[in-house]
Amino acid sequence: MKDNAMNTDNDFLIKKLKESDYSDEQINLIIKGLLEEKLTTFRINNIKCNNKEKLLQVFKDLGLKYSACKSINDAYIFDNYKVKDGFDSKTGLKFDKFAFYQNGEIYVQSLSSMLPVLVLDPEKKENILDMCAAPGGKTTMICSVCNNKVNLTAVEIHKDRFDKLNYNLKKQGANAITFNMNAIDLDDMFKFDKILLDAPCSGSGTLDISNNRYKKVFTEELINKCVKTQKKLIKKSYKLLKSGGVLIYSTCSLLKEENENIVDYALENGYKIDFCKIKNDKKDYSFGSSVNDNVYIKIFPDKYWEGFFIAKLIKT
Repeated sequence: MKDNAMNTDNDFLIKKLKESDYSDEQINLIIKGLLEEKLTTFRINNIKCNNKEKLLQVFKDLGLKYSACKSINDAYIFDNYKVKDGFDSKTGLKFDKFAFYQNGEIYVQSLSSMLPVLVLDPEKKENILDMCAAPGGKTTMICSVCNNKVNLTAVEIHKDRFDKLNYNLKKQGANAITFNMNAIDLDDMFKFDKILLDAPCSGSGTLDISNNRYKKVFTEELINKCVKTQKKLIKKSYKLLKSGGVLIYSTCSLLKEENENIVDYALENGYKIDFCKIKNDKKDYSFGSSVNDNVYIKIFPDKYWEGFFIAKLIKT
């Protein structure tokens, strides 16, 4: 890996990061982080797993070394196993053949994508909406945290992703009412205590820049399309949220126009921002700098984490 990551040919990405007010040092960190091969991370599903110690012993017996993520309950990192398409080339282990995977006792998920649920802090009996739910990682995590004692509605516009959402819900034993529709078209008579809006985005925090094919999809047109959708969704969320309710807005992007600018748009439309804080254990990861300390959570990519942005908003 090059010492100066900005000496790559990722000109458009670097241009967008500079427009997002990152310093050269921060851009170097982001580029290097995107080039890192990610370790496999997962969480234990409390709905299906009755004995965590027994499950963890199975990993040990298979020679799978793991460590707990100190910031997220029931989240773990495989230290010597990298799953790509369910298969690890070094060990020869085919992950999707294991009973604990087939039974839904664990869910393979990036640590960053677990954080929005942590900030949402779902509680039993609450009415919660997941506006863009597929493939279901956050949806099933909400159910796992509340042991299925939550009134959860999950919406997904695309039919193929909607089918994947329902597959994962069934596999994880998670209970949710699902709608195959655009969340923007939900009837305003619905009212929720909390809403999770993990918005469609450019994915700038998760790009595989080791392969130049990403340049065909990561374009100005994609970013502009995402921004329009993000604004529509966050405006709709205000109508669906109870007074005093909580909205978690998140993306796997690091671009200001998809993150801070969308939060500013939400503030103009009646929201207020709340402090958003997660325990930061330097042994596991480091958070990227944000404009307002502890207001946003902004994570730079590395071998543990994907690039991510999270904001907590309150309906006034």
